[in-house]
Amino acid sequence: MLETFDRFEQAAPEEPPFYYLSLFGTRPDRRGEGIGMRLLAENLAVIDEAKAPAYLESTNPANNARYEGAGFARHGEFSSPGGERVVTTMWRQAR
Repeated sequence: MLETFDRFEQAAPEEPPFYYLSLFGTRPDRRGEGIGMRLLAENLAVIDEAKAPAYLESTNPANNARYEGAGFARHGEFSSPGGERVVTTMWRQAR
């Protein structure tokens, strides 16, 4: 477990200070209703008001284009310890 945490820790940028969007998801029975994107938009509005950048990790490749549509750019990626998942790190510049 510690190895997994280390991978997340090492992938995150050190500077400048940023908002970290973690554990973002939607219940399976509510997917496709736009709830997740509305929640993301609300959070980004607060972050934009603070004129700060934002960072997230995506474990679902299908969501990467959604995040890019919200202004995030791919920052890097790493694999889970067993190699079963690729985690894409994403960065959004301050606005």
